[in-house]
Amino acid sequence: MTHPFPNLREALLLVAVALAYYLVLVACAQWLRRFRNLPFGRLYHVFAVTAALSGGLAVAGWQPTWRPGLLKDLCSLTVLFSSIPLITILNRVLWTRSAADGRRADAPRLLADTTGLLVFIGMALMVWHVIYGRAVPTSLLAGSGVAAFVIGFAMQDLLGNILAGFALFFSKPFKVGDWLLVENQHARVLEVTWRSTRLVTDDDVLLEVPNGTLVKQSIINFHRPSSRHALRATIGLHYNVPPARAQAVLSQAASTVPGVCPEPPPQVQVSQFADSAVVYEVKFWIEDHARKSRIMSEVRSHCWYAVRRAGMEIPFPTITLNQPGPRDIAAEARAAASAALHSHSIFSFLSAEQVENLVRHSTVSLFAPAERLVEQGAAGTSMFLIVQGGVEVRVKNDGVEKVVTRLGAGDCLGEMSVLTGEKRSATIVAEAEVEAVEITHAAFSAFVHQNPEVLNRLGDLLVKRQQENIQHAAKSSSGLPVVETRDSVMRRLRSFFELGE
Repeated sequence: MTHPFPNLREALLLVAVALAYYLVLVACAQWLRRFRNLPFGRLYHVFAVTAALSGGLAVAGWQPTWRPGLLKDLCSLTVLFSSIPLITILNRVLWTRSAADGRRADAPRLLADTTGLLVFIGMALMVWHVIYGRAVPTSLLAGSGVAAFVIGFAMQDLLGNILAGFALFFSKPFKVGDWLLVENQHARVLEVTWRSTRLVTDDDVLLEVPNGTLVKQSIINFHRPSSRHALRATIGLHYNVPPARAQAVLSQAASTVPGVCPEPPPQVQVSQFADSAVVYEVKFWIEDHARKSRIMSEVRSHCWYAVRRAGMEIPFPTITLNQPGPRDIAAEARAAASAALHSHSIFSFLSAEQVENLVRHSTVSLFAPAERLVEQGAAGTSMFLIVQGGVEVRVKNDGVEKVVTRLGAGDCLGEMSVLTGEKRSATIVAEAEVEAVEITHAAFSAFVHQNPEVLNRLGDLLVKRQQENIQHAAKSSSGLPVVETRDSVMRRLRSFFELGE
């Protein structure tokens, strides 16, 4: 019915229907907010009001004479404002996904804004064409095409950044909260906007990188494939410090730092031989990249204290103007070697002075873990007295190498090689760092020439050892070794040490 104002019945019906429509729409919004976590905002009430008035006018059947097209206008506004809840629902369906840790991960804001713009334009075209029954002018389409070309050419950088933002979202190289290495700076992702990605550095400084720039460079993500990743710290120690000992001290020091992962344990490697120091690289793993600087500082501090306690030196860069004579830093090793040699079954007849004289002219050597002291089948020209550490004795038969025994501090090996030149009968491998005194054939030959009387005693002892070997072979039912007479042994000794008959 058309008249300026509604009658009582029409007014009551309009208010009742409009209020019912409004309450139902608000109740639906509250339910979606509570159970689906869909916040619609204040503009949703504008949509609810226009929808309620449209429904009330339609049910009441009243049209004012001062605005016959009021219902059509309200329906148009309702369709336009319906884009508000529709955009919210579409953004949740299209651009919200579950992260790996189970939490909700929202898409960059530019995707939500683009969706909203497209939906609103679609609703506006629907109102223009469907409700008002008007066709879109072809001149407007052509003009919009030309305008789009001009605007696109002028804003190609901006459009490139927007498209790069879409590429970043779909390729998922990072998410909000991840720590990245961007432009040589460590920064945490805050937001991906229309044209750029916003990050905050570990100095709490905002860093805004255009999306087009970001997709063109390598992105280092400290949270992929997991938050556990390795860091490296370097420290230089004096050349007098054995590498195996330094690696053990530094690895233990790094493992005590809070924030350093126990698994895998810290690893220490020799990085380089610098001018004034041997540089070691301490590799360790962390999970919280936000504490990177703090953990790195504590690793260096713990290494400094551990090195100091171990008596190791972190040298200064120096220039040597006068090189002093060599200093004997192996007095303790030589003393231990003298004791081992004096208690040996073959060399025990030597006096303390003779043993000390022999050891004094021998070399103190260090061997790294898994390093081979001697190789089976190689020519033998020296013997070793183990001062510190342990070794494995390996024998190779039919292409298979097996460990037959282990030797430690105070044991000797290779005595038959230094006395007779026999080839090595086994391979000796260091289990850990090994310190040993090596008595070479040259040193022992000089000793024999100064003390020729010891040769007769050595001949008797070698014959005795051969007899013991024969008895052992007979008990074990193995093949008997070749028996040499004393004269044969003495001739071999004199020939080996180049002594006359």
